[in-house]
Amino acid sequence: MKEPKKKEVSLVRNILNKCKYSYQGLSYCFQNESSFLIEAISACLIIIMGIVFDITFLEWVISFGSLCLITIIELLNTAIEATVDMVTQEYNEYAKIAKDCGSAATGIMTLLAMLVNLIIFVPYFIKLFVDLF
Repeated sequence: MKEPKKKEVSLVRNILNKCKYSYQGLSYCFQNESSFLIEAISACLIIIMGIVFDITFLEWVISFGSLCLITIIELLNTAIEATVDMVTQEYNEYAKIAKDCGSAATGIMTLLAMLVNLIIFVPYFIKLFVDLF
């Protein structure tokens, strides 16, 4: 009977540790990656616009999904850069390729998210300006 209890405690501790490590990763990115902070501010603005314009549930899902994907890719890009830096501080063509590809993934997702959110919000801005005049 005690053995299952140990597994439960171990499971809870394991989950808490994972949450702690996730928080540390996010905290590192907020403190050290300027693009991460810019993306977070952009996400806040999009959330505010979503509330103001009362966007549909599907628009929320699509907009929020694109924002989450940027965050995920930025975190993975930071992990790639840290791993490459850990392996070598000297110039290496393969290290450059790894870092450049991670950066490209972030850039492409950022452009996609911008396009998605423009498609969602431009009609609301057009309606707002048409109603004002």
